[in-house]
Amino acid sequence: MKLSRSYITPLITIVFFVVALSGLLMFFHIFDGYTEVVHEILGLFFVVFSVLHVILNWKALKIHFKKRVFILSTIVVAVISILLVIQQHNSPKFDTILIERITNAPIEDVLKVLQVDSIVVVKRLEANEISYIEGASMEEIWINNKVTPKKVFDLIME
Repeated sequence: MKLSRSYITPLITIVFFVVALSGLLMFFHIFDGYTEVVHEILGLFFVVFSVLHVILNWKALKIHFKKRVFILSTIVVAVISILLVIQQHNSPKFDTILIERITNAPIEDVLKVLQVDSIVVVKRLEANEISYIEGASMEEIWINNKVTPKKVFDLIME
């Protein structure tokens, strides 16, 4: 199948609308937890289709690249992006702070907060060949046992 605008244009248009809609839903916290996967996966497709779109329309786009408005638009988008990254770095989101504190807190405190029976968790971890270190943080446990954070957390929350 040859690359053709008749395939790429409808695909990029539809994927754009779905990614835009899922982005708005995420922004306004509507259907939280359901929209992220759609947004991320179709976002990857959007990138692929955008690259194909640029390839197919390269001659026409080169004309736009030479215009002053393109350069100004690029600068504006770059500045806004940098400012958003700086703002996020200086004021991390609540869930980022919460996860960091949970991973760095002593495991006993984490189990109390999560209202999980520590005896059951210790047995579960040991059954999966993960050594429980009293007073250690969750992070220290997964690093010392060479397992993923997700595995430790999943075993705790089972």
